[in-house]
Amino acid sequence: MFKIRASLFLKFAFFIIFGAGIVLLILVKVNSSMMREMLLESRGDYYTALALNAANKIDKSFSIACKDVDEAALIFQNQEITRDNATALMQRIIKNNDSVFGSAIALAPDMDFESTGYQILYTWKDDYGNIDMIDRLNTLKDYQSDWFYLPQYLGKPLWCELYNDFETGMLMTTYSVPVFVDGKLQAVITCDLTVEHIDSLLSYLNVGEKTESILVSDNGRFIIHPKKEWIMTETFYSLAEQSENVEQQDVLKKIAHDIRVKSSSLYRYYSPSLEETVWFYFNHIPSTGWVVGFIVPESEILAPIHVMNNKMAIAAIFGIFLLFIPALLISLSITRPLRQICHATSIISTGDFDFSLPHTKRTDEIGRLIEDFGRMRDNLKEYMTNLAIKTAEKEKISSELAIAEEIQHSILPKLFPPFPKRAGLDIFAILHSAREVGGDLYDFTLLDENHLYITIGDVSGKGVPASLFMAVGKTLMKSTIQAVRDPAKALIHVNNELADGNDSCMFITLFCGILNLETNELIYSNAGHNPPLLVKSGTPEFFPDACTPPLAAMEDIEFTNESMFLEDGMQLLLYTDGVTEAMNREEVLFDEERLVKVVSENPTKTAEKRISTVLKAIRKFADGAEQYDDITMLCISNQRQQEHIMSENSPTSALVLTNRREEFARIVTWLENLSEELKWGPGLLMQLNLVLEEWIVNVISYGFPTDESVHEIEIRLWQSENEIKLEVIDDGVAFDPTEREKPDIEVPLEERELGGLGIHFIKETTDKFTYERKGGLNVIRMVKELSS
Repeated sequence: MFKIRASLFLKFAFFIIFGAGIVLLILVKVNSSMMREMLLESRGDYYTALALNAANKIDKSFSIACKDVDEAALIFQNQEITRDNATALMQRIIKNNDSVFGSAIALAPDMDFESTGYQILYTWKDDYGNIDMIDRLNTLKDYQSDWFYLPQYLGKPLWCELYNDFETGMLMTTYSVPVFVDGKLQAVITCDLTVEHIDSLLSYLNVGEKTESILVSDNGRFIIHPKKEWIMTETFYSLAEQSENVEQQDVLKKIAHDIRVKSSSLYRYYSPSLEETVWFYFNHIPSTGWVVGFIVPESEILAPIHVMNNKMAIAAIFGIFLLFIPALLISLSITRPLRQICHATSIISTGDFDFSLPHTKRTDEIGRLIEDFGRMRDNLKEYMTNLAIKTAEKEKISSELAIAEEIQHSILPKLFPPFPKRAGLDIFAILHSAREVGGDLYDFTLLDENHLYITIGDVSGKGVPASLFMAVGKTLMKSTIQAVRDPAKALIHVNNELADGNDSCMFITLFCGILNLETNELIYSNAGHNPPLLVKSGTPEFFPDACTPPLAAMEDIEFTNESMFLEDGMQLLLYTDGVTEAMNREEVLFDEERLVKVVSENPTKTAEKRISTVLKAIRKFADGAEQYDDITMLCISNQRQQEHIMSENSPTSALVLTNRREEFARIVTWLENLSEELKWGPGLLMQLNLVLEEWIVNVISYGFPTDESVHEIEIRLWQSENEIKLEVIDDGVAFDPTEREKPDIEVPLEERELGGLGIHFIKETTDKFTYERKGGLNVIRMVKELSS
């Protein structure tokens, strides 16, 4: 036979065949592991989406029921209180919504029941779909029940806690709406939804064969569960207490906690009901706070992997069998030191870097391999040790930066509008840090009933040192201004405090002022900060540049006060250099000229809209370039109400607000102030308040359905000797409410179309209601005759 000359090159060439078998096994294992992760992730996405879909479906059922009862309450408030009208209302609620089991109308205990013909009526569907009705006999118990007492006491609609109905034996919840007329309770209107109906909604979902659908109340109890004995008796927390496994207890307790505070999540634990490991996916139902979830056995999720593994195992065994003979021959030809090296590499790969390598006196490739591998092991051991230390330090720094960012932003005012009881005082501010934490600051507060303190500043440098210096400066400034009530004196005091022992040589540019809300006089002082921008009649003008150094630069700096009047319609925009020094990809600055141009070309009347417009322009200019400095802006828009009619066409008063529901409080304050000035009665004030609120809700909800940007809504009011005229102007989607057909309230309730009652209410309350689309704006005009 031809004898092949032995050499390491040939031996390793033959060894590749054996390695192929090893690689095949590793690929099977890796592929199985990857498929497992992918399958768990895909099924996780599926069940998470399924839980969200189920939550939305249930929430929609609750929302429709709420809407029907709310509309019934509005109709009840505007019609004669009779037994026939009440019967029609309850039948309408039940017929309009298949999810409603029953409905009740309970008159207030002090009503004249002889004239109304009833006290408490209850209507429900029987098993055949027919509608039955009874007079409730135990009225005292009903008046003490949650469904009547809570809405009467709280003065608002609500969903009651789940309860087992004594008469039907079904688990249900009740939605109650109180009806008030002139502040006096007339009745409470309800609808009942059964858990059985909710269970039917879940039964149509495409879940696995062994998957359990559950529903958990807002207090954590099971509402729907395959184990009937657990319903309204067990919670995840009680199951945790019953478990003997400590790890299992922790998971179940975490679920019990997280379903109260998280909107959705997933968990892996051992299910005592299914007696195997399961995955739990859940999502919240917004209207009730309940949780809908799915308990999916892990075996059901991983079933496709087991089938695939069996097929791949057969293929792997067959492949290894084919490689067995050449692999055996190669393994016999490999030297003992090389086998020892292979064993050593497998041990070291697990992290045991102290494992001893084989000793050899060979000088060939194997000997050199052992020496090189020994050095590599020592270097890798040192590298892994250093990497572990650096990774731990980096994670610690990241965690501390996140906490610092949260603390920094928590000391800045974030509630807008900040003073809803002052309709004409419009303030808005933002701070966008370039890093996790930054050195910019802003602040405002009422020093007393008539003096508003405002400030904005920028600390030299960035990162944690700047944020700490910012926090110290802001706190010192606020405490000092409250004591001295003088911007210049406050700057002198704060400058000396910061400059004393300032080894880091940091400084703060800062502008501060006190606005007299009675006279509109602004007394201010500037410590080297960017000059603010005053917008008057749409024309922006910079304040004079500050000639004084910034705070903490040196001790005993003299600061002086300046003053100006912030007249009606003016806006004051304070900003940091992150605005004017924002750069695009070509490293060109945004600069003051562009700021003036943006302000000039975008007239606004509200502070939020002004800041939103400037910020949007900066983002567009930067075109995705990295933000190098903090961007901070504070704007005051003076909208004080006019005390007298200036001319025949000038409104008595006007208010401009943005398309946020938080602004409603300013409308209420504005009308209350006008009511005192113009001697309105409480009934007229309430009617105007309801009319404006109803229409503004329509504007916000339907005028800007998908646009998340800031828009302005202007309300104008004229009062003459005989009438009050309201005008509401917005730039939302065109919608003519006058073209909507008047709902026929004479038609039986079960035959009426839903919707349109809000606009009908406005038309019935006012004496004239017109619409005009003018220059891309919606203009609604309403007239209320004082004689009516």
